[in-house]
Amino acid sequence: MSTSNHTTSPAVVRSFRRAQAGDERSLEDLMRQHDGLVHHIIRRQWGGSLSYAQVLQEGRIGLWRAILRFDPERGTAFSTYAGVAIARRVWDAVRQDRKAQGQAEAARQVLGNGSGPLPSLSLDPLEGLVEQDIKGALGTLVARLPVKQRQIVRAYYGLDGYSPHTLVQLGEHWGCTKQAVQYHLRRALHRLRHPAFSAPLRALLGLNRRQDYLQALGPERGRS
Repeated sequence: MSTSNHTTSPAVVRSFRRAQAGDERSLEDLMRQHDGLVHHIIRRQWGGSLSYAQVLQEGRIGLWRAILRFDPERGTAFSTYAGVAIARRVWDAVRQDRKAQGQAEAARQVLGNGSGPLPSLSLDPLEGLVEQDIKGALGTLVARLPVKQRQIVRAYYGLDGYSPHTLVQLGEHWGCTKQAVQYHLRRALHRLRHPAFSAPLRALLGLNRRQDYLQALGPERGRS
């Protein structure tokens, strides 16, 4: 990790200015010089299900942006400035991954395949729409339900801004018994899990094999 704080020296200023003007060699030199800082920050805050390589890629993007935006003549140590940018980029990546995994888990629960490992969701910019695709497919699927069933599914699984509710809580809200809510929930899930409706969402989650459908058609056990 670079520990030099002499960011106002003429040589350092010229190096940053050349990189910011588009000189690729200067940019590569600065990236190599401060790559240790990226590793240092990742080891402190790396978490979630992302691989080290995925987080390292995000951290290096943060470093690259810091180099292009840093003003070497303000007297601030680059390691201080870049450290914040790298940490923010890494944290955003971890948070995005956790959000995507949570969306995938909610979809799996609705489909009746809530056990087992989650699908690998990539942070590649060209593949970063997976979370939105899952959310959209799940929303479209649930929106096909009758109004009451739709509201129960959303509230039970915590979809579309709802907090997850138990069957008892939903019964109190609707002024009926837990068993009545469970009846509507089971009818809704039976419809949602039918291959004719759930195929697009199942394809996104890799749950479109025959055994996945058989698992989903097993007895539904509601939360109390």
